[in-house]
Amino acid sequence: MTHDQHAGARGATRRSPLQRGLPKDDAGLEPRPTRPAQVDVLVVTALHEEHEAVRKVGSAHAEQTEWLRHDAGGFPPYQTIEVFISGGSTISVALARPTRMGSRSTAPMLTALAQRLEPRCLAMCGVCAGNPDVLALGDVVVAELVYEFDEGKLTKAGFLGDHRQFPMDEHWVRQAQEFSQYDLDSYGSVTLEEAKLWLLEQLLIGNEPRNHPARARYFPDRTWPIWPLDVQAEGLIMRSGQGWALTEKGRCTIERRLYDDVDGPDRLPFAVKVAPIGSGSSVVSDHATWTRLRNMGVRTIAALDTEAATVATVAHQQRTPHWLVVKGVMDHADSNKDDRYKTFAARASAEVLFALLCRLLARPSTGPAARRVPAKS
Repeated sequence: MTHDQHAGARGATRRSPLQRGLPKDDAGLEPRPTRPAQVDVLVVTALHEEHEAVRKVGSAHAEQTEWLRHDAGGFPPYQTIEVFISGGSTISVALARPTRMGSRSTAPMLTALAQRLEPRCLAMCGVCAGNPDVLALGDVVVAELVYEFDEGKLTKAGFLGDHRQFPMDEHWVRQAQEFSQYDLDSYGSVTLEEAKLWLLEQLLIGNEPRNHPARARYFPDRTWPIWPLDVQAEGLIMRSGQGWALTEKGRCTIERRLYDDVDGPDRLPFAVKVAPIGSGSSVVSDHATWTRLRNMGVRTIAALDTEAATVATVAHQQRTPHWLVVKGVMDHADSNKDDRYKTFAARASAEVLFALLCRLLARPSTGPAARRVPAKS
């Protein structure tokens, strides 16, 4: 579609020739067309919540907001949508998920779809565990490189890592480093009330707020010496040495607020960090994880998940030009983990993913000929 044709189509619901006249099923999705088409990007998610976040964010970027279903009831099913970007062009997005998280379920599904759809990019978004030294809950990580952290040899002296790292394209790394999240729907500035609750929560779980990676976001310039005094005046905190400690009133206040907060945040002053992500076959929940992984050789590791390395591996094996993994931090892989930030992390990672894809895959024409990648030998 040219720019003029696109402009003339505004205000009307746009359907492709394959979509026109086809009835919807009970789930509100269109039945599959007779044959698959190539796509610009294939997005995979591991969990249902992540899948739904991608669907919602993708629909918000499209004029035809309904996802087209392909291969319903077969293997592997997927959905597609056309996402509009600047200049009136589009990128075609396919979305799929396995029935279980982990590389054993993700790899065969992703391989089959990559062979069938020949995307320019394999992508993944969703939730992860974040390194508490560099990331706050709700922050988003764009993988600079990925690897399997439990790949190696177990000896009497301990585990010896033998990591095969996959770096992201250097141009894409630079674009991710220059990305700004401030215009995204999930981003929100901080109020004094939110800063107070953040301070109370950090003290409750035993963190030193002054050294926390998110402290400057909740207490902007010149506010750290002042705002805690307002919290102290409410009788919620008291001086303890050089720092602060909860009073009994403060402890009861934050425990009640956390107990009542079953839905988690809608908006946060989250940061986007470009850093290594390690993948493993098991979910980690112990305090020694980050020190152990730093000592294995990737000192700047920022996040853990179970599938990121699989995405890059399949892209390499299938000769897909690019891969992109974006994950939101829902916990720190420790005993304090819960699901309060899960929905937010899934949504924020999807928003960052689509914003980056629209920038990285943009080009004057997205017709079938322009999207075609060289045949795999």
